[in-house]
Amino acid sequence: MPLEEVEGVLPGARVYAKNISAEGLQSGKQLPLGPALLGRVLDGSGKPLDGLPSPDTTETGALITPPFNPLQRTPIEHVLDTGVRPINALLTVGRGQRMGLFAGSGVGKSVLLGMMARYTRADVIVVGLIGERGREVKDFIENILGAEGRARSVVIAAPADVSPLLRMQGAAYATRIAEDFRDRGQHVLLIMDSLTRYAMAQREIALAIGEPPATKGYPPSVFAKLPALVERAGNGISGGGSITAFYTVLTEGDDQQDPIADSARAILDGHIVLSRRLAEAGHYPAIDIEASISRAMTALISEQHYARVRTFKQLLSSFQRNRDLVSVGAYAKGSDPMLDKSHRPVAAAGGLFATRHF
Repeated sequence: MPLEEVEGVLPGARVYAKNISAEGLQSGKQLPLGPALLGRVLDGSGKPLDGLPSPDTTETGALITPPFNPLQRTPIEHVLDTGVRPINALLTVGRGQRMGLFAGSGVGKSVLLGMMARYTRADVIVVGLIGERGREVKDFIENILGAEGRARSVVIAAPADVSPLLRMQGAAYATRIAEDFRDRGQHVLLIMDSLTRYAMAQREIALAIGEPPATKGYPPSVFAKLPALVERAGNGISGGGSITAFYTVLTEGDDQQDPIADSARAILDGHIVLSRRLAEAGHYPAIDIEASISRAMTALISEQHYARVRTFKQLLSSFQRNRDLVSVGAYAKGSDPMLDKSHRPVAAAGGLFATRHF
């Protein structure tokens, strides 16, 4: 399956990309890397999309790297400030953690990613816009990421109208750039929007070559590709850099049991679920605290902090279960001590964790 338009290809011809020498076929495709990519917008092949010349760099690298030895990885030990209060307080993320952002369409996941790109304390930000609409790519770069965020970012864009091979290559290239900066000792924030479109691209390729469909039309190779991509992120060797990754997962029809969502939950270090009910009520970011979890959180925060988080979740859960009774006046005060205690902290959290400039 070609990456781009096919022209002048004859039967029996040996075909390879223009930027690979015949000798380079043995080592795989070489793509530009290095600090010269900062502030640039490139496609999945490393070609500029921002109207500027090709990146002025002699540093290149293979698209795929060998698997990282898990025993050489540094444990997740340091808290990462994402600049988003509900995440920092209730779903604390560590440097080198890999998180999923699970949401249906139109509940604010791209804007939440933009907030993280602007305010997260990281040396470098790598953004992979995979399989999204072309209009959203420009809007994310100009309005959501902004000039401040773009100055320390590399954006790889492979929108929905390009070849599925190029979409998959775009995701791998964004990860490879993040790995390169991690190997230089820098702390990288990798944002991938979206992991679902990556899986759909692999589904297109697999079905085209005759692989049998399995769960919801996804062939088995899709579920092998996902961990291979995600495992490349994370901490490096001791004293080195890190890649903290956020992958968006599009849950079709808000179905959290979608096969891609279910597989992603199993291979990630936590998940943040965005609620359509909260979004429709005008509460942004629309994070469903009850359905979300950070698996590395207990190793990052104090016992006192963790106890308060558990207490708040219990109060929030009690309030959500009984909110209809309270709304219609059917609840008698004193019937449930936990519910009685939940009103004030839940109301206060609604104002504390909502942003006015979303």
